[in-house]
Amino acid sequence: MKFNVRLRQLRQKNHLTQSELGQILGLKPTAISNYESNRNEPSLDKLIALSKYFDVSCDYLLGVTDAYLPVGGEVLDKDIVEFFDLYQKLSPENTKEIKKYIEYLLYKQENQVDE
Repeated sequence: MKFNVRLRQLRQKNHLTQSELGQILGLKPTAISNYESNRNEPSLDKLIALSKYFDVSCDYLLGVTDAYLPVGGEVLDKDIVEFFDLYQKLSPENTKEIKKYIEYLLYKQENQVDE
């Protein structure tokens, strides 16, 4: 996936307008529009600022990897990224439910009697 698409997705996911993101980064609103329409690319400093703001790696922003962040020097595997993407689509009520279910599964796993 290309940078311009990733940027648009992250901005929309965070409920920001192009103007708001531009203000956060100290840019004119047209700069974000130009990034998203693939007319311009950000400087290295702005790319780093974007990755820090959205809490993703530069590699993710540039489309080098589908993993948001390296974890402990390792890149998240595809299953974890897929689970995370699905999790982010859940409503707040459903995220509470999934957490409860995971806690139940962990309890069950830890207290499983060997047969």
